Amino acid sequence: MDTATDYSFPIEFRDVDYIAALYCGNKKAVEKKLLGSGFKAGLFLNGKPMIALGLIEYKDSDLGAYNEVILAIPVVPIEEPSSILNWLQLYTPLDKRKLGQYILHIPVTSNQSMVAGRDIWGYPKIVTEIEHRFTTNHISTKIIEPETNKEQVVCEGTMGIGIPIPSMDLMTYSFLNSIRLCTQVDVDAPMKWHPFANLKITIQDDDNPIAKDLIELSVVNENPVVLIRSAKFKAKFNEGLKNS
Repeated sequence: MDTATDYSFPIEFRDVDYIAALYCGNKKAVEKKLLGSGFKAGLFLNGKPMIALGLIEYKDSDLGAYNEVILAIPVVPIEEPSSILNWLQLYTPLDKRKLGQYILHIPVTSNQSMVAGRDIWGYPKIVTEIEHRFTTNHISTKIIEPETNKEQVVCEGTMGIGIPIPSMDLMTYSFLNSIRLCTQVDVDAPMKWHPFANLKITIQDDDNPIAKDLIELSVVNENPVVLIRSAKFKAKFNEGLKNS
């Protein structure tokens, strides 16, 4: 299946190892990234906007098996209030939620995933080499240049103790053919919050586009303020709806 018309909704992801981390970012850099998008940063801690990093291994899905890294900014539409209460929207029902992920980069290891992501939702997917090694307590992810086998971005660390939390639905904002879409993601997953996680991002090639943004957003060599993992993550991605 190579085009958006080949898929029926929802698109299912049945067996996924999912890690999501939030880092404090640079406010001016975030504002620059969101300029003209109609969005603003949605989550703040101590006056700093949150930056989201996703490290994801898809073992069984309608798009096949592949690895993925996501760099995103949690946002709300620009007309919505900036409030500490936006953190509660992580568990707000999707039909009432305003907080969503605005994706800056989403490298994947599968051409099928890239084509579907671009054609269905307008996600900025590219194909590259990604190596994930996840164990009970250790995380290692490397983005690698396929032609030279050179490491470009490395994420590595430990998770520490995990505290069970309720499953968290997701929502994304994107643009497809200049049309703003809101995509709701129904999640069924046993999740754990790891309050003492140590997951640091290091840059091996600062010419890489995602590396440049990680540097500009000031998240390199920093620890996350939040890290969530689900080794048995399941999700259903719905069709993106026009959002204005």
